[in-house]
Amino acid sequence: MSLSRWIAGAALVALSLPIAARADYHLRSPDEIDEGELELEHNGAAGFDRNAVNSNARSFTAEIGYGVNSWWHPELELGFERAPGPGQSTNANQVVWENIFRLTEPGEYWADLGIYAEYGFSTVGHAADSTLFGPLIEKDIGPTTQTLNLFLGKNVGPNQDNHGYDLSYAWQGRYNLWRAFSPAVEVYGDAGQIDRIGKFQDQQFLVGPVAVGSFLIGPLGKFKYETGYLFGATRASANGTVRWKLELEIPI
Repeated sequence: MSLSRWIAGAALVALSLPIAARADYHLRSPDEIDEGELELEHNGAAGFDRNAVNSNARSFTAEIGYGVNSWWHPELELGFERAPGPGQSTNANQVVWENIFRLTEPGEYWADLGIYAEYGFSTVGHAADSTLFGPLIEKDIGPTTQTLNLFLGKNVGPNQDNHGYDLSYAWQGRYNLWRAFSPAVEVYGDAGQIDRIGKFQDQQFLVGPVAVGSFLIGPLGKFKYETGYLFGATRASANGTVRWKLELEIPI
């Protein structure tokens, strides 16, 4: 493992504190860095609930990223969000600078390790900026790939509505059946502020099946997709959430 990767990761930790959480329904992998590759990405999620007040939440992103080298992949994201409930509109709410740092080569150690960090600039008046940071862990076990994200977060700036650190996590267990289609199970959770974690029913927790695949499309590179349905397992979660990810990887 090169010293420069550890130095970059440590510097990013220092720059990212304090840190913040953002609702997100897709996994980051330490092995998704491809040097010299341009990525165009769209993520989306739509929540549904029996109670109309808690239903119809939406979030969308448009992202562009680039593999600067073999261990650093920055992205710039424009985020859109619609609050749950009737009569809400969808508005741009954040411009986010994201970074993935790979700390180990694939298969070098017991698991592949990386660091994720982002800073979100709010585009909404009287709303706080946010940051997010945490480790990325991935391991192949037989024909499966297990990916775990553990994040801490905190709103920053004069408009923050709380001063605590939020703990969120995500896990995917994928069975590598076929490049064009592999079934997976995903879990997304938000335990809340780490100094006041409450009952499980008051935390966000979603779990459900997901399909993952990719296709080669000639000189354009590779098209990747993920789509699934997440069931809310607590009263703090929407009954159901559809989530998707579309990505075009273009070698340059």
